[in-house]
Parts: sequence; C-alpha cells; structure tokens
Amino acid sequence: MRNRTDHGGAVIEFALIAPFLTSLIIGTLIYGTQLVKELELQQVARDTGSMAARGTNFNNAANQAIVSRLGQELNWPNTGGLTSTSSGVVYVSTIKYLDATCNTGGTPCANHDHWVFVKSVAFGNTTMRQSNFGAPPSCVPGCYDATQNDGSINSSDILTNAGDVVPNFTYLGTPNSNNTGFQPGQPAFLVEVAGRTGPWNGGVPSYAFSLF
Repeated sequence: MRNRTDHGGAVIEFALIAPFLTSLIIGTLIYGTQLVKELELQQVARDTGSMAARGTNFNNAANQAIVSRLGQELNWPNTGGLTSTSSGVVYVSTIKYLDATCNTGGTPCANHDHWVFVKSVAFGNTTMRQSNFGAPPSCVPGCYDATQNDGSINSSDILTNAGDVVPNFTYLGTPNSNNTGFQPGQPAFLVEVAGRTGPWNGGVPSYAFSLF
C-alpha cells in the first residue's frame, strides 16, 4: 500500500515533468499540422500540373476556383477562388526549348538555345511570393496573344522577346533532337504554388512546384 509520502512524491514528480510533456504534445500537434499542410501544398502543385497537362485553361475563373478548393487546409477560399488578398498564389506556365534554329531548321531567332514561355497565368496573392522561374514573364501583358484567352504568348515574342525567356530553369537539361530524351519544342507544364503552412496559417510562405 502506498503511504502519504509516496503519494506526495508522485505529485511532485508529475508537477516537474508536466511542463515538458505539455510542451512535447503541443509541439507535436503544431509540427504535425504544419507537415500536413506542406504535403497538401505539394499535392495542389501536382494536381494543378496534371490539369495543365490536360489542357485546362487557368485563365478561367471556374478552374481557378477548383485549385482554390484543393487548398482548403491552407485557408484558401472554398468558393470564388484565390484573390489578391488570399493566403496563396499559383503560377501555371507552359514552356518549351528553342534549339539553335528555333526548332525550324532554318535561321536562328534571338531566343535560340533558351527555354521560353508559351503560356503563363498567375492567380492569387502574387505579392506573397514570386515565381522561382520568372512567371509570368516580364514581357506581359504586352506580349500576350490578344486572340487567345488562356495566357498564350505571341509567337513572335516567343522567338524574339528577351522578356519571354525562362530564367533559372535546368530541370530538363538541354534538349537535343539527336537524343531520345526531351525534345526541342516539346511542351513542359510548370506549376508553382505558395501558401502559409505555419501555425494558424502564419509564418513565411512555403513553396512547391511540379513539372509535367
């Protein structure tokens, strides 16, 4: 049978260890919640990239709203889509590589031997975080194709406008028509997503991207 001294000692021991256990539990909950949000950010990037590869027009408000609903755990709007004051931003771009002849077999253009934007759309709070790859390109809105409504770039700007070049992109190497890998002119679909994943949706925005 425990005596009063043993009982008192147990109370003291619990009082000493309780702050540590409480901090550990709270820290685990906060870290676990943040990890879930980080994984959701990655999933939003992958799902949006898959949609882009299937030809989804992200200049369409309804399609933007679908992406926003994917990020509900990131405190993104469930209806209406991301806005300029939302806690998230999405950059969706189609890019391609221009070889030494600009994929024509003829005279090279000014943007030869570079990755260039073919389409580029951004929606949400673009002041939250900039694209790692310069999306949308610095030439917009002047280089947008006015006959299209999907973020397409004018064909002439794709070939000659230095502001349409994709900076810092090396993930697919240098495509070469002589090998069996990624070919010049073959489109690649690049999606970048940023959102707040810290406690109470605060902290520095987290970033994820996908490439299809």
